[in-house]
Amino acid sequence: MREQPGGREGLAAGPLLRACLRAALPDAPCGPATMGFKLDKTELGAGGYGKVVVARDEVTGEAVAAKLIATSRMKAAAIQKEVDLMRLFNHKYIIGLKAEPAQEGKYYIIYMELATGGELFSRVISSGSLTEADARPYFRQLMEAVEEMHSKGVVHRDLKLENVLLDGSGNCKVCDFGLAHRFLAGADGSKFDASVKLKEVCGSKSYCAPEVLEGRGYLGFPTDVWSCGICLFAMLAGFFPLDEASGGDWRYERVKTAAAAGQSTCHTIYGFYERPCLLSKEVTDLIDAMLAINPEKRLTVAQVLQAPWLAVGLPLGGGVYDGEAQPPSYRGVQMGPEQLKALLAQESAEPVPPVYRGVAAAPPSGAPMLGRQTAFLRGDEAPH
Repeated sequence: MREQPGGREGLAAGPLLRACLRAALPDAPCGPATMGFKLDKTELGAGGYGKVVVARDEVTGEAVAAKLIATSRMKAAAIQKEVDLMRLFNHKYIIGLKAEPAQEGKYYIIYMELATGGELFSRVISSGSLTEADARPYFRQLMEAVEEMHSKGVVHRDLKLENVLLDGSGNCKVCDFGLAHRFLAGADGSKFDASVKLKEVCGSKSYCAPEVLEGRGYLGFPTDVWSCGICLFAMLAGFFPLDEASGGDWRYERVKTAAAAGQSTCHTIYGFYERPCLLSKEVTDLIDAMLAINPEKRLTVAQVLQAPWLAVGLPLGGGVYDGEAQPPSYRGVQMGPEQLKALLAQESAEPVPPVYRGVAAAPPSGAPMLGRQTAFLRGDEAPH
């Protein structure tokens, strides 16, 4: 971390920073003091909070990412919470802080590690979908990052392809802890209690676990596993398995029915569009177990990292499922298209939506297409 003059944190920016800040955010006010970064006009991203631009350390010349947050759009306590959570991590697959945050009038600036490779979302979109070989290292790195978060009692709650950045070497960097929750250790020094149910309905629609959207409280860690399962399916298929995991999406209730009958979630979803699922059994087994409707039956992060599919390319002897916690075993498609449609139609009186045939490489018509999603939060955040 950069040491601030006088040892103080959160100092306002200096003249060069103020000038660049005005260019990026014209209504930003001026402030006193100094800060050794110069903002660039290169915009890396934008959201409801403000935007992220490139900044450069005036001493070393190092380029960093500067997140400009309007305090009118985000409470100071929420900004401080995000910074405090980022301070917890020093991990190769999690984006790191580069300096203490600065305040410029009604704006806060968080200086972070710059990931020059863009978003994993853009990588998937540019290819349409990824091969299993291409997706495997990204997914393994994502899960290692989540393992680190969970080990420190942190639930991310907004894991999605847009929040996985890539560095110059193509390695993942998980970012954006704005919706994260941290389970605190007991006053007696006991380990955090992750069995405490969370109440905030938050995240990004297509990545949210069903228990989150139900709004009746949920265990935190399994929701991150669900979101990562959605990420893996989206990388390999080029479309979302569900628009949302609730009764508002006809696919969800029919996936529940098929899963209860012992059918693979992956094959069921492809069956909606009369498409064969050409993914390997190892990866469909993994996705199916990560998207278990019941969070108590969903794989843990440790079990995901031991999956046979992730063991490909690892040294001999590693990467097998723990014998005490085997995931559900699926046998792939066990019905013909007509039988599958008949089973799914039993769940609802509504007619089965039309299905389409087309080029195998293209996402099926009628499927939830990949797109950037804005995170939401309903309910007040519990004290941290």
